[in-house]
Amino acid sequence: MKTVNLTIDGHPAIAQPGDTVLQVAQQHGISIPTLCHHPDLTPVGSCRLCLVEVDGLPNPVSACTLRIRDGMVVRTETPALTEARRGILSLLLCSYTAPVDGCDTEFLRLVRRYGAQVPEGIEPEPPCAVDSDPNPFVRVDLNRCILCTRCIRACNEIQGRFVWHPAGRGSDMRLVAAADTTMLAARCESCGLCAAYCPTGALSDKLSAGLPQPDRLVRTTCSYCGVGCQLDLNLKDNTIVGVTSAPAAPVNGMALCVKGRYGYGYVNHAERLRTPQVRRYLLEGTAPRARPADRGEWAAVSWETALDLVATKLEQVRRDSGADTIGVLASAKCTNEENYLMQKFARQVLGTHNVDHCARLCHASTVAGLAMCFGSGAMSNTMTDVTQHAQAMLIIGSNTTEQHPVFGAQIRQAVLRRGMKLVVADPRRIDMAEFATLHLRQRPGTDIALINGILQIVLANGWQDQRFIDERCEDFDEFRATVARYTPEVVAGITGVAVVDLHHAAEILARSRPMAVVWAMGITQHTSGVLNVLSLGNLQMLLGNLGVPGGGVNPLRGQNNVQGACDMGALPNVYPGYQPVASVEAAQRFAAAWRLTGTEAYPALSQQQGLTVTELTPRAGDGTIRALYIMGEDPALTEPDANNARACLEACEFLVVQEILPSATAEYADVLLPGASFAEKDGTFTNTERRIQRVRRALDPPGEARPDWAIIAELARRVLRLQARVPSGQWAGWNYAAPAQIMDEIAALTPSYAGVSYDRLERGEQLHWPVKSYNHPGTPILHVGSFTRGKGRFHAVDYLPPHEQPDAEYPLLLTTGRVLYHWHGGELTRRVAALMEVCPEPLVEISPEDARALGLRHADPILVRSRRGTMAARALITDRVAPGVVFANFHFPGPQNANNLTVAALDPIAKIPEYKVCAARIEAAVDGGTLNAAR
Repeated sequence: MKTVNLTIDGHPAIAQPGDTVLQVAQQHGISIPTLCHHPDLTPVGSCRLCLVEVDGLPNPVSACTLRIRDGMVVRTETPALTEARRGILSLLLCSYTAPVDGCDTEFLRLVRRYGAQVPEGIEPEPPCAVDSDPNPFVRVDLNRCILCTRCIRACNEIQGRFVWHPAGRGSDMRLVAAADTTMLAARCESCGLCAAYCPTGALSDKLSAGLPQPDRLVRTTCSYCGVGCQLDLNLKDNTIVGVTSAPAAPVNGMALCVKGRYGYGYVNHAERLRTPQVRRYLLEGTAPRARPADRGEWAAVSWETALDLVATKLEQVRRDSGADTIGVLASAKCTNEENYLMQKFARQVLGTHNVDHCARLCHASTVAGLAMCFGSGAMSNTMTDVTQHAQAMLIIGSNTTEQHPVFGAQIRQAVLRRGMKLVVADPRRIDMAEFATLHLRQRPGTDIALINGILQIVLANGWQDQRFIDERCEDFDEFRATVARYTPEVVAGITGVAVVDLHHAAEILARSRPMAVVWAMGITQHTSGVLNVLSLGNLQMLLGNLGVPGGGVNPLRGQNNVQGACDMGALPNVYPGYQPVASVEAAQRFAAAWRLTGTEAYPALSQQQGLTVTELTPRAGDGTIRALYIMGEDPALTEPDANNARACLEACEFLVVQEILPSATAEYADVLLPGASFAEKDGTFTNTERRIQRVRRALDPPGEARPDWAIIAELARRVLRLQARVPSGQWAGWNYAAPAQIMDEIAALTPSYAGVSYDRLERGEQLHWPVKSYNHPGTPILHVGSFTRGKGRFHAVDYLPPHEQPDAEYPLLLTTGRVLYHWHGGELTRRVAALMEVCPEPLVEISPEDARALGLRHADPILVRSRRGTMAARALITDRVAPGVVFANFHFPGPQNANNLTVAALDPIAKIPEYKVCAARIEAAVDGGTLNAAR
């Protein structure tokens, strides 16, 4: 490309055609002041502060909108320009009616730089109330507003929410939310992006108001969903006083969701666990109280006492009953390094493959299904890739803007800016359906029939990519014969989706390529979860949308490190890197690496896979599992049929819980070990697109709390001493000085992480596994040229109805999911006051038709009942759900827990529960309101 030569402030400059003068100046280290401009936003040139002089032009022009041309001569700072800027800033001060003392904003820094002052004789009066909007996250002080419109453009062009607008004319112009209402009434998502872009403080972070200024920033990775946003923790005196955007963050840039920007309050919460605790019976040597009664009082003890008790009890159970009577739960909230150590502890020290984590409850069917199709069970493309290159997208079973908000906003922008065609398949009219070309509202649990119907139409019209199928796939004929039975008329009868919409969907998805498929737990949490995933694999093979930019199979991971926990082998059937426990080669490799020597004979690593979490909990109830060691998981809240799960935990002989806050499961524990939050330890998370990113220690853990990796390592050393065994294999030891050493071990034993190191990550390298060597750049797109298993395999998949269907006694179909302002079981977000202010209790969505039939009004207290239990909530009457369907979120404990209702029926392959479909009924709650009625 031909370059452009110009002169700026007397210096020659070389630039690219199409650049603006402002861009070229910044590239050459020349500072031109701006207020309305931001590089992420459309330039408008309204503040006139970036005026420059250009030879041949009669008047100064805005540098942010002026394109360069060859031979241009530009002056950016002359006496006339300085005086003009001083005048502009002075005029802006006339409408800036807030105090300036102690404030440090972009605007006031420029005021000081140019010596601007309010013109003599003008004493502006504040026309607006301070903190004028009830939004609990964003502080609105329009006395500071200069109408630069950055907030408007940020909300429109990045978040896609269109909350802010200018109102009035001339000197009466002002900023309003929607038609002059509150932010939340204007459907604000409280992401804080408007405050992040505001140069004056008119919009700012309310949670940081009045707090001391931070004295340091630490870049780390968000602890909430699997998008993997990076952010800067603002710190003062071992406390987080705010979170700010990291413009260079590779996934999210300046964007964050409400939880990432404002949901940090749990880190410094008063309820943080600070010291090890054990039940007093363990110290007194007396028998525990019989289950299900309370196990007795807690006693604070030293780490030595607590870890000795745990080590002694686990070793006693192992010796008396065998290693497979112990279960270990790792955590998708913890780092890769900690999950690696947890599964190593289970396998090397205890001798069992009974290790699992919450992936079993969210994406186990994804891992199994994609491995059956392609040999690799992970997201194939990156979020940036699909939002920039997909010509069409199918979102199915993902409420993306609430579950993965930053990625959801990026998808909205792909629709708005590029015209990407979006098909949303969801039983609810979720927010994303407003941006869709087509919304398919299938009945819950009928996804296989829906996809097979689309596949049948594609084949009937010859829209498949036959060359891709012939060259890269197998078992096509059996698949084709099965799909042929799913005519549009048959599928319409099963799903409730109109025939015309099935044809429209098929045409969009088949004829707009590349096409990306995106899904989440709405697809996976079914007894047919693996079959659902196989159907989506069939779709993308049929259309040739694999191994190409803008295509792929893209399951969105729900928790911050659920992908990494799977990668690390925190699963009962695989070692790190998905090396099967059934493989003789893998067993020998890890046995050699983790070799222990001592007087006790110890069997080789078993080739029989262990128990899943959905098997461990019930077997803890019948005594088959005698001991459970749980790190950062909360089965008392998150297991299906939670009443039964709690009974099983009550019956468990010995339960160790390692946590940062008192959880629902902690109530059933015998020993409680205080861990460190993400802000208090070093490590890595792997996000939903397989990107490995650093987590950095910013704070000291509270009290005596320790990083989880340090706790596991110390416990392992104590158990090995009791066993009189010592490490002799190259990677058998437990004396880690820092998580970087654990990553070195991971790299040595995990082919997909072979080239990962802290040195590379600290240099800013963006590594998506597989990273095959230290010189390998990583793999942003999987399946280029070939599949892991060789050829992609089509599967003949038939529709299977859900395990439980509505009937006369339970006539409604209940489905569950998340809401924007909470996350997972809510143990973190329910400890953030501002999040609780917006969403203080569960709301159950019910259609207007069903509400009328039941005599319910909006916000009435209700009881939702299933064959397993009762949930207390309030009614949210909305057309987001169809008649006969109700939706409940699962973020609240006790009588408000949706999992009191859900069924423990499992997918036969992945052992994932069917959270998304069960039969229920609703009745009005009486006598004391929602909570009391459920007790």
